Amino acid sequence: MKTIMSVDLEYDWDSKRCESIKVVPKLLDFFDDHDIRATFFVVTDLMDKNESLIKEIAKKHEIASHSCTHAPLTKVSREQLEKEVRDSKKKIESLKIRCKGFRAPMYLVPKNLHKLLKKHSYKYDSSHTKSIFPGRYFNLTQSTKIYEKDGITEIPISTFKLPIPFGLSYMRLLYPFSRYLIKKKPVIFYLHPYELTDLKPKKEVPFYVKSLAMRRMGKKAWETLEETTKVLNTKFVACEDYLEI
Repeated sequence: MKTIMSVDLEYDWDSKRCESIKVVPKLLDFFDDHDIRATFFVVTDLMDKNESLIKEIAKKHEIASHSCTHAPLTKVSREQLEKEVRDSKKKIESLKIRCKGFRAPMYLVPKNLHKLLKKHSYKYDSSHTKSIFPGRYFNLTQSTKIYEKDGITEIPISTFKLPIPFGLSYMRLLYPFSRYLIKKKPVIFYLHPYELTDLKPKKEVPFYVKSLAMRRMGKKAWETLEETTKVLNTKFVACEDYLEI
């Protein structure tokens, strides 16, 4: 059994700050200690000030695109959508790092995304999830299996036994019951570096999200991540590794 480990390297809590990037070296050490290879979906606007860190990540892990700005792609113009897809890939490849994959910010997927990804020579996408997020999406008709569409391989975000995405956010929120809600063979797991800090969401985040999201952050989030790796008892790989298998 193998499971994809994915990291969304983005701004903190939908802001324009990214203080949590300071925790990434510790996360890389955690991955080394647990023999984990991950895919880092990177918001490329963060790369100018963190080029050396991105290169360090790329030595052992896969780098993929999480757009340029982390804008909700269902709410932008056609021109900006293409720019987010095209320019983020070019930015990553300007560091001589291959970029095969894409993940839409907030799992908000525009209808023509796969065709656009194919146009700009991506190989896979990991933006869909058969789940619910109140006020953001209601995607219960989505497939949970890997499939092909418009020449792009889609790797949907796995879910718990409940229709919610399988990630550290919900492992923390539903703890300790979350460990019993994990499906037997989840394909992919995700986390955000800011979850592993004590950084609090500010005004950008709705109150109900803020109150829920703060549960078991920082030290307890690290403990939850550690426990999750043990409960799954799997080999963690990057997206490109899983597709090769």
